[in-house]
Amino acid sequence: MINNEQNIKNQLLCELLQSIRVAKARERLLKNLSDYGVEWNEELQKLEVKDLRFTQKKLSLTTNQNGTQYEKKVKDYFAQPTEINLNNVEPYLVEVQENNITNKIWSYCFSFWSVPVSAGYGRRIRYLVFDKQNSKVIGLFGLCDPLIGFNIRDEYIGWNREQKHERLYNCMTAYILGAVPPYNKILGAKLVALTTMFPEVRETFKRKYEGKATVIARKQKVPVLAMIDTFGAFEKSAIYTRLLNWQFVDYTQGKSHIHITANGSWELIKEFVPQEKFASYKYGQGSNWKLRTLRVGLSNLGFPNEDILSIGWKRAYYMNPLLKNWKEFLTMQTNTPEFINYSNNDLTAYWKERWLIPRQDKLLEKLHNLEYEQTKNDRQHCIGKSDAKLIV
Repeated sequence: MINNEQNIKNQLLCELLQSIRVAKARERLLKNLSDYGVEWNEELQKLEVKDLRFTQKKLSLTTNQNGTQYEKKVKDYFAQPTEINLNNVEPYLVEVQENNITNKIWSYCFSFWSVPVSAGYGRRIRYLVFDKQNSKVIGLFGLCDPLIGFNIRDEYIGWNREQKHERLYNCMTAYILGAVPPYNKILGAKLVALTTMFPEVRETFKRKYEGKATVIARKQKVPVLAMIDTFGAFEKSAIYTRLLNWQFVDYTQGKSHIHITANGSWELIKEFVPQEKFASYKYGQGSNWKLRTLRVGLSNLGFPNEDILSIGWKRAYYMNPLLKNWKEFLTMQTNTPEFINYSNNDLTAYWKERWLIPRQDKLLEKLHNLEYEQTKNDRQHCIGKSDAKLIV
């Protein structure tokens, strides 16, 4: 009898300690979210964001700044406005390698992004886009494995389960794509989006994956890059609007985990996920696995519904098919790809004729204004230095 009473007391004590632990963790999680302008409405049991752009900017300062440590080493790879002749812009691609300067340039480029950038999932192909006229960086794009569960894409393509299982391999997602200053002032991001169609991109895909078995299915598949997709940062993106070959499909529902995982809360939430959940993880499960794991942890912290995974960040979904017969290929009606054969020159000429030349005066003015601002800041910096010496 005494043992039973003691067991009950021990159980009650454990439950009390666990409830205190949960309450403290929940308080820390909500504090982390509040620091990024995200508030939990207890009455409505949902997250609320007053200024989504402010929240994303704050998150980007957490996720995108690691590369600033390389600034001194890579700054000479970035152009000054005076180094750009609009008529002579000519992009070329350099694949990013782990153990050389390209990887440092890549990391530093992230610091220009005002939205949080992930590292992508699974397979990756990364390119820096340079300008031949000055050997400076125009921008970059990175491709990774696409989401496994994504109904908007699946319905648009018309996939059944077998087709998706076989051909999702032939798609990749641009998890980052854009231009860096000063090329971002002259519609450089549109040019970068066009370079994803350079023939060498699909050739790199073939070179990297031909003859290699997939990680999960352990099966060799046809090494054809048939489609690249991506998401706008905030609803529709000016980068892809009316751009050759890029197609707007639909909007996402606004679910994400980056507002939770990017602010240090992922480690906190993992403490409330059973260990067997992590033991079941397999390479290649990517963001889908992370979302499922988050749901378990958040539920154990007293957030039982899906609303904590949504801050209303609806994003436009875009497709960039690289085959004339992309739909037939992806739905396995054919095994013979018919590539859309744009050359590098074709795509660059299109960018100049469609986007650059009609706006040339305005774009030149933007470059001149940027040059003026930089000169003014440099003068102020010099004055500050002189004052500092006088004070010393």
